[in-house]
Amino acid sequence: MFDLYWLLAAIALFLGCAIQTALGFGMAVIAAPIIVLFKPEWVPTILTMVALVLSLQNAWNQRSGVRWRLIAPAMVSRIPGTILGAWVLLLLPVQLLQVLVALMVFVAIFATALAKPFAASTLNLSLAGFVSGLAGTTTSIGGPPMALVMQHGSTHTTRANLSIYFAFSCITSLVSYQAVGLLNSSLWLTGISFIPVAYLGFFAGKGLRNWVDERFRVILLSLCSVSALIALYGAVF
Repeated sequence: MFDLYWLLAAIALFLGCAIQTALGFGMAVIAAPIIVLFKPEWVPTILTMVALVLSLQNAWNQRSGVRWRLIAPAMVSRIPGTILGAWVLLLLPVQLLQVLVALMVFVAIFATALAKPFAASTLNLSLAGFVSGLAGTTTSIGGPPMALVMQHGSTHTTRANLSIYFAFSCITSLVSYQAVGLLNSSLWLTGISFIPVAYLGFFAGKGLRNWVDERFRVILLSLCSVSALIALYGAVF
């Protein structure tokens, strides 16, 4: 289990967990395009396990900012998106999954960098929750739709509510993976082996929160672009 591929995945997950803790989202955006190159069977299942552990840590750490009435519509609409995503995932060949991961990252980059602000209304949160469920279940990259809608709230509240939403999302996705036969004991053990990485990334990310500014945002988008290009190259060549 603990070979070179595990080490490379651990590095990618550590960076992703640190960034998500600092910004509120971004773990899968960083890690998925890299891991899908050499361990496509780990995407999205292993990433979802790691994201669950990380989201629970962040949700507890930021619990004073949770607004249940705000985030509830997205949590409800996430469920049908998750069900549809699990069904779609059964039909995807590995190469198409790689391309889909890369395209989702590019969409996330474009939306984060250029899109106009969305109001965090019940309708917008419900739509974002459904799209997030579909994208997150198929590629593990479900954060951008929610982050896009919520990015203009207070930083503490946004991080807290995204963390609660992601924890709920990961649970629903893992249940769906198990139900359709995408999870087995080997994958569960591999996922558990990355739990210490999630904790290390969490503590590193806490130290980065005070440094999150426009410059850091540019660095994040640049890293995401490189990750997406790597995944796209692996799928095509």
